[in-house]
Amino acid sequence: MVWTTKTFTNIWLQWYEILVEADLNKSLPNIEIIWLPDTAIKESKERLRSTFRNAGIELPNRKFVLNLSPSDIKKVWTSFDLPMAVAIFVLINEWKLAHISDIPKFLFFGELWLDGNIKRVNGLLPSVISAIKKWYKDFVVPKENLYELEYISWINIYPFETFVDLVDFLSWKNEVKPINTVKSVADIELGNIDSNVDFENIKGQIIAKRAMGIAAAGLHNVLMVWAPWSGKTMLSKALQSILPPLSFDEILEVSQIYSVIWKLNKDQPLIVQRPFRQVHHTASKISIVWWWSNLTPWEVSLAHKWILFFDELTEFPRETLEVLRQPLEDKNVSISRVSGSVVYPANFMFVASMNPCKCGYYKDPEKHCTCGLNEIKKYQSKISGPLLDRIDMILEIPRENINNLLENIKGESSETIRQKVMKARDIQKDRFKNTNISSNSGMTSRDIDSYINLSWEAKDFLSNAANKLTLSPRLVHRIIKLGRTIADMEWDDELKVKYLAEAMQYRSRTMFVSS
Repeated sequence: MVWTTKTFTNIWLQWYEILVEADLNKSLPNIEIIWLPDTAIKESKERLRSTFRNAGIELPNRKFVLNLSPSDIKKVWTSFDLPMAVAIFVLINEWKLAHISDIPKFLFFGELWLDGNIKRVNGLLPSVISAIKKWYKDFVVPKENLYELEYISWINIYPFETFVDLVDFLSWKNEVKPINTVKSVADIELGNIDSNVDFENIKGQIIAKRAMGIAAAGLHNVLMVWAPWSGKTMLSKALQSILPPLSFDEILEVSQIYSVIWKLNKDQPLIVQRPFRQVHHTASKISIVWWWSNLTPWEVSLAHKWILFFDELTEFPRETLEVLRQPLEDKNVSISRVSGSVVYPANFMFVASMNPCKCGYYKDPEKHCTCGLNEIKKYQSKISGPLLDRIDMILEIPRENINNLLENIKGESSETIRQKVMKARDIQKDRFKNTNISSNSGMTSRDIDSYINLSWEAKDFLSNAANKLTLSPRLVHRIIKLGRTIADMEWDDELKVKYLAEAMQYRSRTMFVSS
């Protein structure tokens, strides 16, 4: 007789249904686990023996064969402990269980300790979300993982602390009512947004502030260039204060990434604020894309759904910056190594700042640059042309006059700008409803043809600009998308030439020697 239980497993962010088949025969007493288990799963046989012994359940002197199906998927982590234990328990107690027909409806997740306690497992949230798509709704999980699932509707959660409690439930010795009352995301205690900068405290920089609002509204990539102390880093950090809130679907999407790398806990059951990831210039190209040898998602995926910030962009090695080209274009990152191939979401807003040269004062009107022309070219050459083509806005941020900084005059506040951003986002949400596009910057060339109707005047303007400035097709498309966002900020349905002209002004290349 073979008994089967079910669970889900992941290869990071790719999820698969797994059948755990248990059989026993008259061979030498042993527990054999087959079909691509990793070392941690092979060690489960000792945890299983100890769990049954401490639960007071005697295993027969037979050989148990545990088959993890399908055979073409490598099984990792220790969440298989519980479904394997349940399969063995039902197999040896089948005749005692009056409601055995109810067991196949459950999915089991949990790691077993030697004393029989059921411990938290990694990546439970995306496993459950994937299972829901296949119409599962009953989940037996560790009580320590309960916080991850309390905000998901239409499921029944059965949390357990020990294997003994689960055995009593399966044997109907103890009735356990499922938890199906869904908590609201509003119940999560929000921490302060990691930004101490409000736009109203940034003196002057009117054009830069408007540009940052436009960037936030359309999820456009931004590069800020000028001499030191011009406020580039301050503007980047203030950008966090004008971000619109995550929708519930986006909260679940981002939280799944953080779940698989153990970043969720009772104090932070879900990621409810948009991620802001700042990368140090000493980071390697590997750590920006993935971490360790087992293809753990890292910076480009942890910044999914908003900001990846590179301060002092030209201090990064060129080969490090080049790894950003594919995720900036495709909104995901594909990695292939000996240990496997994975695809991670990486739909982030790229924000960077840089000095124009090594000393920082190239073309500065107040301080003389000490760098030679060849030094400046070498310094700027770390940023390739294809990478610059993927950046929508190149902003020159000149220093404000010291007298303006000393005046106690407050500008437009972050909250005021944020309201404008949210209204523009609502327009885009309505424009792209029933599609996978979330912002203007996410449009492809085909989407531009579908959603943006260019007048003859606009086409003539773009044609002349492309010919005179030698603009690539990719860059022309980015100007169109940026112009559409500017029009949204003005609540204008028509993409007029003046919006395209403003978008062109946000592509300044005067600080680059090659221009």
